[in-house]
Formats: sequence, C-alpha cells, structure tokens
Amino acid sequence: MDKEPEKNNNLENEDVSESQLNKEGTETSDPENASDQTETGQENLSKKIKETYSQNEDWQDKYMRVLADLENLKRRQIKEREDAVQRTRSQIFGDLLPALDAFQMGIKEVEKEESTKNIFIGISMAYKQMEDILGEYGLEIINPEGTEFDPKFHEALSYQTNDEVEDGYILQTVRTGYKIRDKLLRPASVIISQGKEVEQS
Repeated sequence: MDKEPEKNNNLENEDVSESQLNKEGTETSDPENASDQTETGQENLSKKIKETYSQNEDWQDKYMRVLADLENLKRRQIKEREDAVQRTRSQIFGDLLPALDAFQMGIKEVEKEESTKNIFIGISMAYKQMEDILGEYGLEIINPEGTEFDPKFHEALSYQTNDEVEDGYILQTVRTGYKIRDKLLRPASVIISQGKEVEQS
C-alpha cells in the first residue's frame, strides 16, 4: 500500500522536471529571439553614443563661442584704454604747446646777442630735454623746412621766390607743428618757395 503513493510522487516529479526543462529549453534555444535582443541592445547603445556625441559637439561649440566673446571683449577693452590714454595725452600736449612756443621764441631772442650766449645754451639744453621726454610719450615735432609742402601737416602762410629751393618746397618754418602718432595736434606754419624768379623780357 505504501509503494503506490511513492510511485505517483516520482511520476509527478518527473513531469515537473520535464516541464521545466522544456520551458528552459524554449527560452534559451530560440536563436531568433536572442538575435532580436542583441540588435535592440546595439541600436540603443548606438543611439546613446550618438546623443552623447551630439551633446559634446554642442558644448564644444558653446565653449568656442564663449572663448571668442572673451577674446573680443579683451581686445575692445585694450583698444578703449589705448584711446583713452591717447585722448588724455593729446589734451595735455595741446595745453603745453604755448609753453613750447614760448621756449622757442626765447631761444631765438637770446641767440641774437653774444652777451646772452650762456643763457641761450642753458635754455636750448632745457628745451631739448623737454622735447626728448615728450617724445617718449608719443609727441612728434613737425619741422618740415626743406621738404615738399604737404597740406595734411603744413599750413602755408606765404610764398616767396628763391633761386636755391625749387617750387613747392618749404623755405622756412615759422611755427613748429606737432602730432601724436597719426593724430595731428597742430600743423606747421610755413613759407613756401615759388622757385626762381621769372625774368621779364
């Protein structure tokens, strides 16, 4: 009597084991299902890689734009500072021009007298030193005597005939001109040669 139930239990266990094996075999032995899962995984991975690469390109583009904006800002600030410095210097030099003119006039006056020779030497040295210092800050003297007249930098006061200086060239600088870099502060006032006097026949 006891052996019959045991036999039935064994048969049930065998049925369960066979069912499990069939199920597992169905899950693992379907190559098409496994292939589909692999392809889906590869597509997802490829999609993620493309998205990551696209995001990286966007960030890189934004980074380069920020760098370009910073560089432009830096250049603009440098240009603005240089312009401000040049404006300040132009204003200061413009205020100094009457003093420089007075120096030149004083030099010409004391040069005429022998008794003021030492004064002339002292004033000339002081004036030359002042010119050198101002030159270090960009001030350029326009003393065009002997050069061709240029209306951009010279102001014609009068014309004179001259046998030695050809027509259109400057005979004398009456008042010195000045510029700072390419900016004209004051043109040089000059007398221009008309060349040789034409003889009346």
